[in-house]
Amino acid sequence: MLSLLALGACASAPAFRDEGLATYDAIRDAQQACAAKGLTLKLRDQGDSRRLDHWSCQKD
Repeated sequence: MLSLLALGACASAPAFRDEGLATYDAIRDAQQACAAKGLTLKLRDQGDSRRLDHWSCQKD
């Protein structure tokens, strides 16, 4: 749940337009939101790359 909140803060609502799937557009939008904050979008350990809520903004 915490990662979902972190990603929600990082990514904008339009990133969830595909029912939480990590589509090309959703990943691009989330990466841009992270980059604007000086962070990098990364897949969590043991995360499913197809699920957007398994990605989060992290420091390098």
